[in-house]
Amino acid sequence: MSFRDNLQYLRASQSMTQEQLAMLLGVSRQSVTKWEAEKSYPEMDKLLKLCQIFDVTLDDLVQGDVTQQPVSPTAQAKAAALRANAGVPPQDVCGYDDHMRLFARNIAAGVSAIMLGVALFMAVTGWAETQAPAFEAIALVPLFVGIAAGVAFILVGAMRHTEFQRSHPYIQDFYTTEDRHRAQRLFSVTLVAGIALVFVGIVIMALGDSAPEFVQMELAAVMMACIAAAAGLIVYGSMMLGRLNVANYNEAREQALAEGELWEGVQSMDAATLRSTYTDEQICLMLGVPDASDEEIDRARARLARRHRKGKLTGGLCAIIMIGATIVGLALLFVPAWCTDYFWLAWAFGGLLCAVAAIAVSTFTKDE
Repeated sequence: MSFRDNLQYLRASQSMTQEQLAMLLGVSRQSVTKWEAEKSYPEMDKLLKLCQIFDVTLDDLVQGDVTQQPVSPTAQAKAAALRANAGVPPQDVCGYDDHMRLFARNIAAGVSAIMLGVALFMAVTGWAETQAPAFEAIALVPLFVGIAAGVAFILVGAMRHTEFQRSHPYIQDFYTTEDRHRAQRLFSVTLVAGIALVFVGIVIMALGDSAPEFVQMELAAVMMACIAAAAGLIVYGSMMLGRLNVANYNEAREQALAEGELWEGVQSMDAATLRSTYTDEQICLMLGVPDASDEEIDRARARLARRHRKGKLTGGLCAIIMIGATIVGLALLFVPAWCTDYFWLAWAFGGLLCAVAAIAVSTFTKDE
């Protein structure tokens, strides 16, 4: 049997609609329709997902005859869950919530790890300067370990998020009012706890004003550790609240299009060429337009062009700012005349300036 026949049989045997299968795969219903009409063929990652959904091997799906095989309990359970959810509020069939929770934990842990590395650097430096000057260079070890751990957390989270976005470009909003209330309460708790930790760190630092220099440096390290914990809490709470904005997640598809390779093709095609290359449904899904008319396509292309320029401008400004911050930070760390324990503030100010630059670009370069 052909792939088309196998796919139609597997879907029909589980009483699964094209819409339901498309949601599980992270594609449009039109894509499933074209597969079953043999007008297009799924990519390898989608073939592997089909094998997981229907619990069949790749060889059987593509070249075999699945009608001769009994339906597996795994496939029956997935189909039963889809049928049970029919007519009820949307469900998280793609694992979006679990993914976003893990993403929030990774980013929060990465931010905290980097700042905690700075705190340990300050603590070891204070001890070494007064107790064991020969070991002063060792202070760099916890700093680099903290930075490495933080970058690892952030990179792993970012790569997983990118892969999830590629696999699931569109998510149906399934969050309830109670879910939103819980996220708001969590954000309030983490924000208050973070502010409290910063206040505690400042108080601890202030208590050591008249203490010896060694004690002051150790108390400064404690304050930095409190700030690290506060930053992790606030980042986690903010991302847990932000995950409920599914519309923003879906809009990222358009931003990804403006920054990806497909952008050049879309920009170089006129409306007639686009319609000859893609179906109207694909154009609407890809460009986020209500219909594939010339006016809507031109408006979408203009919007994408502005987003493309804005993304390049923001990225360029942030790169320049962080290169400058790195130069200043290294100078404050290694140049004797400028050496200070607060060299790390260069990166903090660099991050703030990047945020200001992004806000400025977003404000003065409108998407609409």
